[in-house]
Amino acid sequence: MKTKSPARSRRQPAADSIIELTPALLNIGHILVPSDFSDPSRKVLKYAARFAELFGAKITQLYVNESVMYPDFAYYPLAMENEQVAKIAQTRLAALGAKEIGEEHIEKIHVRTGNPFHEITEAARTLKMDLIIISTHGYTGLKHALLGSTAERGVRHAPCPVLTVRDKEHEFV
Repeated sequence: MKTKSPARSRRQPAADSIIELTPALLNIGHILVPSDFSDPSRKVLKYAARFAELFGAKITQLYVNESVMYPDFAYYPLAMENEQVAKIAQTRLAALGAKEIGEEHIEKIHVRTGNPFHEITEAARTLKMDLIIISTHGYTGLKHALLGSTAERGVRHAPCPVLTVRDKEHEFV
């Protein structure tokens, strides 16, 4: 049986004490979790739930409706108005949260209309979020150039730290 040397224990704190101090040092109380209802965004909820458990934080779910305008309403009438989309999205977010992580960590559900990266960063700013956890689809090349990256833009413009989670990468929760 190995014993710890007294010199080593004085220089390095035990790993347990570091883990216990980390939540107090980081002060994460509110986590914003944007969702587009894709599989990667479902995975993000599990990361957010784990962070909420560790830090005693609350989760705010967010969906951004990117409204589409058609040039000719005679042939392409708008399928639903923004209010209808917001109600449906709120219901879906609530169901997704309850199914994936349970309701105990979820504090709020918000639906906004506009450019996703702008609305995500603005929600983080106005709601005073401490962390954003967002999924990234990992597009590269032409897809990335055409579709852009909401997560990438969010990282550049967010008022708080952003954790991006890829669908098929190393897991740590």
